[in-house]
Amino acid sequence: MSTDAEEIEKAVEERRVWLGKQLDVAAMTFDVSLIGQPVNTFDMRSAGAVAHDESDADVWLRVVVEDPDYEPACRWDGNLAANSILGVAKPTVLRCRDWRNSGEYLRDRRLRGEVMTLAPGTTVAPDGVLRDDPLLPETWWDELRQSLAALAEHPLEWHNELGAVNYTIRGVREHFGITLSPEVFTDVEWTTAHADLHWGNLRKPQLCILDWESWRPAFAGYDLATLYCNSLLHPPTARRIRDMPELQTRSGRLALLSAICRYLSIMGSGSDWDLLDDYLRAEAETLLPKL
Repeated sequence: MSTDAEEIEKAVEERRVWLGKQLDVAAMTFDVSLIGQPVNTFDMRSAGAVAHDESDADVWLRVVVEDPDYEPACRWDGNLAANSILGVAKPTVLRCRDWRNSGEYLRDRRLRGEVMTLAPGTTVAPDGVLRDDPLLPETWWDELRQSLAALAEHPLEWHNELGAVNYTIRGVREHFGITLSPEVFTDVEWTTAHADLHWGNLRKPQLCILDWESWRPAFAGYDLATLYCNSLLHPPTARRIRDMPELQTRSGRLALLSAICRYLSIMGSGSDWDLLDDYLRAEAETLLPKL
């Protein structure tokens, strides 16, 4: 193992241990007992575990550390603010509290602990990328469409449409050498989106959509677009999503292009998303002439 790789591994382990200690702090703060093994996010920015609350009910305890590099894409209040969304299969934040880290490691960094309702079932694909048949009943697909439709209608208190347009223009220029005119985005349809919908944020056999840090305005169809990108290694599921009406519109095509640019921007990170590179580029080549 190279020295650089060893240093990275050491840093990741240090962060993992530190997050575990912060999860213990959160458990004491909320007077809950941890009963499950901690689960860390890929970016090592948060950790969570199953816990018992004071009524002996199972809940999900989560702790997240503030990281300016992830803002505003990840909203500090995203999970809590999502409590206002109705008609969507998702967890509810029951309690939350912020504090400042007093230790030497990441000194004075803000943290948040959240006690949430426990999501049913199991994650469809823990790493986010689908490889095999997810074996989902038709009722699951129906509920997904219903949840995304309800979410799309939810009013937003903040807007960043121009940011989404500029991000897509930059991404297309960087990855495909094409400069899109802003006029391409004229009269595009905007809706409220989860904005990080992949198979690691979906549960089965009963649908539950996890991780609400990033919900925001997006091109109509954006959530199905990101889910499609994460399904390309399993063509039958990818085709099912690609054929949905939301992705047949001009807004849906722009949503797909924006999602493709998003995932191409993280290629080489060592995650399973690296496997999607060729598939994403091939999809973009079919989309660009249609804009």
